[in-house]
Amino acid sequence: MSTPSSAVLRDQVYDELGALIRGGQFAPGEKITIRSLAKDFSVSPTPVREALYRLISEGVLQGEANRSAFIPLLRPQQITELKDIRLHIECFAAERAALRGTTEIAARLRETSVKLKKARAAGNRRADLALVYTFQCELYAACEMPNLIRIINSLWLKTGPYLNLLFPHYIFGVLTDRGDWRERIAAGVENRDTAAVVEEVKQGVDQSLTYIANIIAAAAMLKTAGGKLLPSPVTRLRGQSLTLDSVTDSRLSFGGSVGRAD
Repeated sequence: MSTPSSAVLRDQVYDELGALIRGGQFAPGEKITIRSLAKDFSVSPTPVREALYRLISEGVLQGEANRSAFIPLLRPQQITELKDIRLHIECFAAERAALRGTTEIAARLRETSVKLKKARAAGNRRADLALVYTFQCELYAACEMPNLIRIINSLWLKTGPYLNLLFPHYIFGVLTDRGDWRERIAAGVENRDTAAVVEEVKQGVDQSLTYIANIIAAAAMLKTAGGKLLPSPVTRLRGQSLTLDSVTDSRLSFGGSVGRAD
């Protein structure tokens, strides 16, 4: 049996790790070690090291001297900057996606939304976060603009970990304030209603990142009081393959015994 070349393996690790970061599977400030990732991905340390160095060079991770890296802690101003950029980029992507909308695309969005609702009702934050990312990926992919998608992915690498700060208050508050807004996106895509889809995306990006920026600002003001202000890292099933597919797999037990992989 042939084995992937070192370059292919490095790119696979980079892509999978990037998807996990964008999907909120690492929390702000969480440490990432070469050894633990190599074990999770069932590969040697070399492709993991190369993938980490690439993410460090892109400013996604911050490097440490002891063969590890961590998710940077962003300032409120940095979150606000990313919010402003994402508003322009993702509203444009949403408009283009709606223009190309089909019944099939809408059906995929609804299927992901149903999975997300089940994960949320079961209290499975790992799957919930991954499916938030998956839904947006499926929407923007419909625009069929690969260069635009790469830009969006680079922005989500910076903000994905901060999805953790939306739990629990924002997540359940938005259900009351906005209702089933993902269904409205699916319906907008199905009907090619660009204004409806863009408005939902605009509200989602603006409200969520404004909330995150405010949480970080409040944490900065209170840090001298002590206590843990950022969320615990998302727990992973010990020994489980660390991929987005494993996170969102319907066979995962909701609420089972969990532990850190490292």
